Formats: sequence, C-alpha cells, structure tokens
Amino acid sequence: MPYWSIVTRSFRIAWNHKYLWLLAFFSGEAGSSSFNIPSQSYGQPGRTSSTDLSAFWEQVTTWVGDHLGLLLALAVLWLVVLIAFFILGAVCEAATIRGSAEHDAERPFGLGLAWRTGVHLMWVMVRFRLLVVALNLPLVALIVVWVLGLIAAIANNGSPGIVVPLVLGGFLLLLVWLVYGTYLFFLDRLGTRAVVLEELKATSAIARAHRLLLKRLGRTLLVWLVWIGVSLVVAIALACVSVLLVAPLLAVVVLASSGNSGAAIAVGVILAIILLPIFFVLSGFLAAQTSTYWTLAFRRLDIDYPPAPAYPAFVPPPAVR
Repeated sequence: MPYWSIVTRSFRIAWNHKYLWLLAFFSGEAGSSSFNIPSQSYGQPGRTSSTDLSAFWEQVTTWVGDHLGLLLALAVLWLVVLIAFFILGAVCEAATIRGSAEHDAERPFGLGLAWRTGVHLMWVMVRFRLLVVALNLPLVALIVVWVLGLIAAIANNGSPGIVVPLVLGGFLLLLVWLVYGTYLFFLDRLGTRAVVLEELKATSAIARAHRLLLKRLGRTLLVWLVWIGVSLVVAIALACVSVLLVAPLLAVVVLASSGNSGAAIAVGVILAIILLPIFFVLSGFLAAQTSTYWTLAFRRLDIDYPPAPAYPAFVPPPAVR
C-alpha cells in the first residue's frame, strides 16, 4: 500500500485540476463544526439558580409566543435551504469523487463530465447520505439523554445521586462516540466511493464499505492515521501563516479604531474583501485534496500489491435535458 504516494498524488491532482476545488467546497467532505459553550453565567445576588432558570424560561416562552409567525417562516426557509444544500452536496461529492478517480487513471476529464456524473448519481447519493444520517441517530439519542441528565443535575443543585452516574455515563458515551463515530466515518468515506466508482445502490454501498473495512482493517486504519497526520501538519502550517498575515492586519485595525471608528470599519471591510476569497479558495483546495486522498485510497485498499490498480473505462452518463 503506497501510503505516501497517495498523499503526494492527491495534492498533485487537486492542484492541477482546479475545478475540483469548486465541487469539493460544496461537497461537505472536509466540513467541520464548532460548538460555543458559555464559560460563565451571569446571576444576581440573592436569587437562586432555579429562580433564574424559571424567569429565563418565562421570558423565552413569552418571546416565542409573540414572534411565532416569524419563527415558523424562518424555520421553513431554513429547512428549504438545508434540503437544497444537502442535494447540492450530494451532486458535488459524486462529481468530485469521479473526477479525482479519472485523473488518477490519467484519463481526460472536466467540470462538465463531473457535473453530469453528479447529477446522474444524485438520488443514489441522497439516499446514501440519509442512510448515514439514520445510522447516526442512535448516537444522537444517547447524547440527548445525557444532556437531559445534565440539565436534571443542574436543576437538583448537583445531587450526588445524579452527578456520579452522569460522569460515568459521560465517559461511556465518549468511548461509544469514538468507536461508533469512527466506524460511521469509514462507512461514509468508503461507501460514497462505492456508490460513485462501483455504481452500487445505497444499502449495497454500506455493505460494501463494511466488508472492505473488515477485510482491510489494518490498511484502512493506516490510511486514516496518515490522513490525520497530514491534516495536523497542514493545520499547523496554516496557523503559522495566518498569524503572520492576520497579526499585522489586526494591528492596522486597532490603530485605525483608536483614532476614528469609521476608518476602522472601512479597514475591516477591506480586509474582509481581501481575506474571504482567500479563505474560500484555500478551503476548496483542501477539501479537494481530502476527497482525492480518500478516493485514491479506496482504489488501492482492495488490491494485493505490487500489481498496479486496474480501473474500467468511464462511460459518461446521458446529458440532462
């Protein structure tokens, strides 16, 4: 298994075929999420936490009742946007995977063929993604139960009868999340490639990914560890470059704000106009490299080396009219 060759080749393919950046940016394969947890609470002397919670809950319910129509409209709009990006992500993910595989096979390929492939496999990819979401639901349910237990512990002022099981349950939940979450990660990465490259249906792709993971567990784990190592190196390098670039710019903003708030706003807008395109381009490139890396790894996982990987010729899907 040529692990380092997969890394270098994925960077080279992503760099040489820049249309993959656009597709990969919307595919969601390199997305991340962050959780903002308040680090402190604000209370008033002489009021208990239960009184504060009751007053806060009353304010929330009152505000919701007064703005129910607006909240429903925003919820419907959010749902429509979410569905649209979900479908767009499925199309772009299939297009990126097929494009990187064709370039790995050194055959001519472009944005038009990639997009047609994504549209052709759109509903299969949507069903696959929904299946992965369904497989995540048990873990989400466990997290919700644990959060409800945490709320109950806070409401009972940290009763030992609740806190001790809650702490033990938290450690157990973390362990389950690490094992089951990693397993689902592999099913997602391998299964999507089975859908696109082997043209399997959603459930068959899940089964294929499961069998491949068990058959090539050592190789898959090494591919994963190499990917984590490369991601850490890239993240550290980007952090260093960001500090070198952003620190002087922040200093300019501070100096401008000390004398004139209008000048500070103008400088901030200019910096946003300059930095946001750089962020989007860089995100697209890294997403394309990540997707290409796993596509190349999938093509080589089930091969007994040293023979070179064989790959069938690509038959373009019919054009959408």
